[in-house]
Amino acid sequence: MIYSTPKPQLKPGSKIDNSLETFRAGVQQKLGDVELGVEYVNHSRNDRINQQFSANASQLVSKASIPLTESLTFQAQNETNLGKADAFYPNRTTLGLDWALYPGMNMRLTQQFFDGGVIKGNSITSLDTTVEHKFSEDTNLTGRYSIFAGSDGMSDQGAVGLNHRIRLAPGLKLNLGYERIQNNIFGNTSTGVRFAQPYTTGQSAFSLGLFSGNSYSIGLDYTDNPNFQANARFEYRDGQEANNMVLSAAATGKLSPALTVAARYQQAGGANQLLEGLADTADLRVGLAYRDPSNDKFNGLLSYEYRQNSSTIPNDLLLANGNGAIEHLFSAEAIYAPDWHWEFYGKYALRNATSYLANNFTNTSAVHLAQVRASYQIGYRTDVAVEGRWFGQPSEGFNEFGIAVEGGYHITPDFRIGLGYAFGDVSDRDFTGYRSAGGAYLNLTYKINELFGGFGRQKSAPRQQQESVVKTVVDTSPKSNSSMGI
Repeated sequence: MIYSTPKPQLKPGSKIDNSLETFRAGVQQKLGDVELGVEYVNHSRNDRINQQFSANASQLVSKASIPLTESLTFQAQNETNLGKADAFYPNRTTLGLDWALYPGMNMRLTQQFFDGGVIKGNSITSLDTTVEHKFSEDTNLTGRYSIFAGSDGMSDQGAVGLNHRIRLAPGLKLNLGYERIQNNIFGNTSTGVRFAQPYTTGQSAFSLGLFSGNSYSIGLDYTDNPNFQANARFEYRDGQEANNMVLSAAATGKLSPALTVAARYQQAGGANQLLEGLADTADLRVGLAYRDPSNDKFNGLLSYEYRQNSSTIPNDLLLANGNGAIEHLFSAEAIYAPDWHWEFYGKYALRNATSYLANNFTNTSAVHLAQVRASYQIGYRTDVAVEGRWFGQPSEGFNEFGIAVEGGYHITPDFRIGLGYAFGDVSDRDFTGYRSAGGAYLNLTYKINELFGGFGRQKSAPRQQQESVVKTVVDTSPKSNSSMGI
């Protein structure tokens, strides 16, 4: 039996493997309504394919913004290379007019003059219109339309989006969305040439272009109950090259002050720019967490995860090596801290996987994962830890072990630097952290709630105002006869 699978080939010479570093420093001054600025910019690019675009160039960028009227602003910017020019950053002068037609709608006319670089010609004229209008608290319109005129003729790009929210009940909202991309969006960027491709193995996402198409979405959110919240979303995309559907749903609820249950489901089609007919990828996660708010010594988590085609990669499909896979993952993990010196962590997981090869052969295997870690706080800033891992597949008689020892120092209460040594390289996506190689390693950890200014923290609700209580000083109400003793 012969199976036909798509085998798209990348365009000759379109492989991308580069890096770009940008350093920028400058000053900005405001004189009345006029804004002036000057800055130094350095671009360092390393092209590891053919060195065609490798460069290290510096520019002096000066700019000015001058309001002519309340709705019309003149913009000017000059970019001058100091020494050798960069292919993507030639000497350039830009002049433009920004016109605020009315709140939320702006139009910009820009003329660019440049010399050198990868773009043919020496000037580009563009007319951009942007719209961001809020019809009401629940309806928002966004749009962008651009016309370009250069050496290769005239072209246009456009996108429009509409979002509307319907309040069905207190805490229950229906979200509707639509977005349209008018034309294909490709061309050159500072990291290389964007082109149509089915996947970007070993390449940067900056090389991906966009095809024209439509996106429709509908979502439902429920947030009225503090002990139960849920949301669901359906999105369908149709375009010039492929259609795609995305489903997602999530729910979180508290069974008690210490028990929380959460579930999430995601499903998406695998069609993209040049590759169609891939099986859907689906993921279902259900977890039960225990954390006593009055005693934080013990925390536990039970979870189950269903994965459909989670490991399917284009190489499998293009070479007819695999058509799909289903995985079931059961895991239990816990943290126990009897006092501030000691903390113990343990995890066990069982992963059962079934692979469907060539549509007429299946293979099932079970994998065991175990991880234990113990850490001891020597002082306020220093600690030591030891960790062990086991990866086993009984059906194949395979076992792998790894041990790591580590010492840490807390530069601040939220920032820790650790230095350790790993004996073995037991690594798996279902382990906490990773040990992809044996030997010495450096570990840096930082709490994201401090990194992003309280991210993930729940602020206490402010104390609500209460109606004032009137205290009676003198009782002036009339007395009944009985109360007077008559």
